[in-house]
Amino acid sequence: MKVDRSKLKKTPTEAPADCRILIEKLKACNDEQLLVELQHIKTWNIGKCELYHWVDLLDRFDGILCDAGQTVENMSWLLVCDRPDNGQLKALLLAVLNFTALLIEYSFSRHLYSSIEHLTTLLASCDMQVVLSVLNLLYVFSKRSNYITRLGSDKRTPLLARLQHLAESWGGKENGFGLAECCRDLLMTKYPPSATTLHFEFYAEPGPEVKVEKKTSSNTLHYIHIEQLDKISESPSEIMESLTVMYNIPKDKQTLLFTHIRLAHGFSNHKKRLQAVQARLHAISILVYSNALQESANSILYNGLIEELVDVLQITDKQLVDIKAASLRTLTSIVHLERTPKLSNIIDCTGTASYHGFLPVLVRNCIQAMIGENNPLMEPYPHQFATALFSFLYHLASYDAGGEALVSCGMMEALLKVIKFLGDEQDQITFVTRAVRVVDLITNLDMAAFQSHSGLTIFISRLEHEVDLSRKECPFVIKPKMQRPSTTVESEDMETDTEMSEVAMDSSPGPSTSSGSRSETDQKAQGSAANAPRPGVQCIPQRAALLKSMLNFLKKAIQDPAFSDGIRHVMDGSLPTSLKHIISNAEYYGPSLFLLATEVVTVFVFQEPSLLSSLQDNGLTDVMLHALLIKDVPATREVLGSLPNVFSALCLNARGLGSFVQCQPFERLFKVLLSPDYLPAMRRRRSSDPLGDTASNLGSAVDELMRHQPTLKTDATTAIIKLLEEICNLGRAPEYICQKPSIQKADGTVAVPPARSSHAAEEASSEDEEEEEALHTFSQQQGEPESTRQVVGTEERIPIPLMDYILNVMKFVESILSNNTTDDHCQEFVNQKGLLPLVSILGLPNLPIDFPTSAACQAVAGVCKSILTLSHEPKVLQEGLCQLDSILSSLEPLHRPIEVPGGSVLLRELANAGHVTDATLSARATPLLHALTAAHAYILMFVHTCRVGQSEIRAISVNQWGSQLGLSVLNKLSQLYCSLVWESTVLLSLCTPNSLPPGCEFGQADMQKLVPKDEKPTSSTATTAASGSRRTADSEAVTVDSSAGGLLEGMGLDGDTLAPMETDEPTATDPKAKSKLTPAMATRIKQIKPLLSASSRLGRALAELFGLLVKLCVGSPVRQRRSHHATSTGTTPTPAARATASALTKLLTKGLSWQPPPYTPTPRFRLTFFICSVGFTSPMLFDERKYPYHLMLQKFFCSGGHDALFETFNWALSMGGKVPVTEGLEHTDLPDGTGEFLDAWLMLVEKMVNPSTVLDSPHSLPAKMPGVTPTMPQFSALRFLIVTQKVSFHLLVHSNDYFASC
Repeated sequence: MKVDRSKLKKTPTEAPADCRILIEKLKACNDEQLLVELQHIKTWNIGKCELYHWVDLLDRFDGILCDAGQTVENMSWLLVCDRPDNGQLKALLLAVLNFTALLIEYSFSRHLYSSIEHLTTLLASCDMQVVLSVLNLLYVFSKRSNYITRLGSDKRTPLLARLQHLAESWGGKENGFGLAECCRDLLMTKYPPSATTLHFEFYAEPGPEVKVEKKTSSNTLHYIHIEQLDKISESPSEIMESLTVMYNIPKDKQTLLFTHIRLAHGFSNHKKRLQAVQARLHAISILVYSNALQESANSILYNGLIEELVDVLQITDKQLVDIKAASLRTLTSIVHLERTPKLSNIIDCTGTASYHGFLPVLVRNCIQAMIGENNPLMEPYPHQFATALFSFLYHLASYDAGGEALVSCGMMEALLKVIKFLGDEQDQITFVTRAVRVVDLITNLDMAAFQSHSGLTIFISRLEHEVDLSRKECPFVIKPKMQRPSTTVESEDMETDTEMSEVAMDSSPGPSTSSGSRSETDQKAQGSAANAPRPGVQCIPQRAALLKSMLNFLKKAIQDPAFSDGIRHVMDGSLPTSLKHIISNAEYYGPSLFLLATEVVTVFVFQEPSLLSSLQDNGLTDVMLHALLIKDVPATREVLGSLPNVFSALCLNARGLGSFVQCQPFERLFKVLLSPDYLPAMRRRRSSDPLGDTASNLGSAVDELMRHQPTLKTDATTAIIKLLEEICNLGRAPEYICQKPSIQKADGTVAVPPARSSHAAEEASSEDEEEEEALHTFSQQQGEPESTRQVVGTEERIPIPLMDYILNVMKFVESILSNNTTDDHCQEFVNQKGLLPLVSILGLPNLPIDFPTSAACQAVAGVCKSILTLSHEPKVLQEGLCQLDSILSSLEPLHRPIEVPGGSVLLRELANAGHVTDATLSARATPLLHALTAAHAYILMFVHTCRVGQSEIRAISVNQWGSQLGLSVLNKLSQLYCSLVWESTVLLSLCTPNSLPPGCEFGQADMQKLVPKDEKPTSSTATTAASGSRRTADSEAVTVDSSAGGLLEGMGLDGDTLAPMETDEPTATDPKAKSKLTPAMATRIKQIKPLLSASSRLGRALAELFGLLVKLCVGSPVRQRRSHHATSTGTTPTPAARATASALTKLLTKGLSWQPPPYTPTPRFRLTFFICSVGFTSPMLFDERKYPYHLMLQKFFCSGGHDALFETFNWALSMGGKVPVTEGLEHTDLPDGTGEFLDAWLMLVEKMVNPSTVLDSPHSLPAKMPGVTPTMPQFSALRFLIVTQKVSFHLLVHSNDYFASC
């Protein structure tokens, strides 16, 4: 089928220029022209790119495959392509299949291919040439990717079944069907008669006219036996049609029968027999690579198969090249699958371990023919066979036994000849690459032969040769001026052969460099732009693969002790010149080669640090600095992660350090964290990768660099602070808006602005090792790029990935500050006033309202906690309290009830916004909502920093909260908490049908504004889709739980603990209520949900913070002794702790004595508030084991909370005197939640009157507290217990009639 474009994700990778030209050329062709063009393409001579760019052509190819695979009318086994009059269609089909195999081999994102069902159908063609072309394409899929294994079972099962049929054994050599014998053109009398006989057995149910007794089996064994099938003039399809009419053959057996018919019918024809052998070998290889041989491995890979494959290789007939190549591929696949068990057998059969063995002689002869050694007229081996031979060598060398065999047979000399003498054609480059890889593998076992044949010199010479060829396409190179003393060297004093043309600079993505550094360059570039490399030109895949293999080997060799003598002189020849060109042209060679070239220099410097000066003299280090700091660094995670290590190498001497500092390195380097081009490199490649992994690694490496070079610490810290300030600027600028963070989306549908360019060819290679599909997954994780402008209300805003920026920068900064347990980096950060921009990030107005629940917010809190923990710097908390204090002041309007008839302050703000549909996005439209978001972020930061075990840090926290500023903030937080409970109660009631009295106007005016009459409700149902708030999965589930328990859970108060609850949104509990909701009401509820979610989440966070502050105030609990008679002495609270505890208990008193606005439509609102207050009081006064905090009990009693608690009981029983106590819960005026309140209240009082816990609490106060004057009352647990029991007893006695009625 055609590619499903609805699921297609746009890739930021641009197709290479030559690739785009070919695509457009082929798209413009009609079928006749397309056939001619495809037949001309025998090898891949253009860049490697994403399959995404070929979607239009793939859809056209799909149509051709579909037409060819259709069955002829009235014949279910004759395909259209097999009809004699469709020769043109068959030729086009073969051309499409062969071209697609090349395309799949040299592309990424192969999962986009969607024509697999047509390939399965075409495997049933009568023409084995069609079958072979299909198998060739499937072979590429199985070898290069896990495409087949990831297919759905509906597509994979029939495909593998047909492959199993093709791959099954014919009987083996002992039965006269050896592969070598089948390949020879012998008389049919030399083969067993069964070769052309069809004998097929199957079970089938009898027809309806046959009566079967119940006792007998309903299945009957049938068989078809036809001798000399090859003498029948009909085609296999026609024979199959006849047999299906004559016999009731089960559907699942028909394809197997057809495969047998096709084989027996064509066996007597030598050409068709060869095609059948080749198809069988292809099918075996595909099944092996697809891991589909679990059950049939022994029958398909039977004993003796390896010997038969080697026999085929030993046939001297030159016409059997394709068969020999297929045999080599099959041997290679068996090595890949079986490894050791079959490997020794393969080595023995091929004579690999002997110099005069069959395989070594074959390889040497092949190499001699390639390079024309001894006999220039010697005909070279066919490309397909030579490719399979070198691939076999590579896989053989991948295992120790195979590598040792290749060492024993003296293969090194022959392989080095390939590297030294083979020419420059693309096909020849491929063989050089394979030779380099095999040498790389066997040098792990034996380095002596490599050195005795001057292998290193051969490698460097070949590298120089390939780079010189690349210079013809890309002459550009960074060329530093004459070196001056290190004290005056400036990075800008670099020029290039092409004078650093702007064209060259723009061809690589990255952060823009400073205008000052480019202005001089641009002036130089005006007269020499013609010498610049052509934009979009890239190194051909074959050459890129060769360069990569050689650089990888050099990187390994430099660190190898066996090379220790000769490695000092490796940079004396042409190698630095070659490396300069590669490093200067990351756009041409690609990120992978660029990275390898810099790593070669890095490992050399670390291996021979005394020779760094020689690299500085020849200008190589200056070229590297320019490429890494003046130009734009390639946007890959590997390159970014390697930079600090490279810089460490370049700064090993004073001269290098001076050059590095002159480049203003840190500002330039850190900018990658705020560039959309680099976001893909920062993201997780796989779901198992930790978030922000690249940024963390980069930070750790920068920390190491700063520790190796302490003089860099000040500059690096300054750059970090500027980075934080830049985030603050982005978060405050009115022209920006935060787009949803794609890093947190599991489906990857949210996009970032696409990179300006990318390089897909650098990983191109024609080696037969499996490619890793994740190589370029970052380009698949991107969706459609968002519009460059987004209209919010009447404002046009630019969406930026602000949350991604914050997360990456915080991971980066935390790694730098906390990579070691020392505080030097933290102190430098604090001294340079970095705390202000750091803490300010939490309150940026451009952040979405779900920011507090994001990983980015947690990351900011983590950095603050690291600074506090390492440096013990109270300024962290002071700065946070100052910022939070100003935000709480801006929330004053939230505490003022609105005028009659009343309602929600947050709802009024939303309703009054000009454009309700996107009001939650704008801090200007909904300032209170965004202030709540900011407050929530700061609260989470304080929760994070307070949750520590170090006593010194706990003391710092208590002192800050007990200061004048801290107590002021606590007072405002207490007020905010009460307002949040009220707002949540009101919003919940407005979302709940029938929760308000009939005709009540409470909040209705604002509700009506949410859906204007002239606007269809359905148009507003997605009003808050962009706000980032969480949504329920079922869009219809908009009814809510009207019980107070729903709100109680939303605020995280379950009566005993402060554990956060998972449910913070209304849930549907009443199925009848669903049907009563109008579309308009459903739309309103969807718009209210973000408000309710924000208020309930913040309430939960406040409850958690208050609980942590309580534990800080009372100190760590004293470990209980085993003796029942031992008494706990308790810890003495500090004045700050007492002040904080007093402020916290005032909150409890305020909540228990709260009065609603006079226009409140129902007493249930106040009852719900009290339920929350009572539930909140319990964990503030008691620990998880129900032991009281004596300090909190004392402050609770002194603040009037004790009296308020019992007053709430009186009010709840009588609704403020309106209901007779004697009627109990049966009175109609009592709200439904009265019983729920009584449960919570009684559970709290039960803890207060329990002598065993109150008197023996580990959180007791000392008998005499120092610093307390004798006139101040001391806390007596016994006295508190007596007073509480008396009051409780008095209330319960007077309420006895009430409880009796319950």
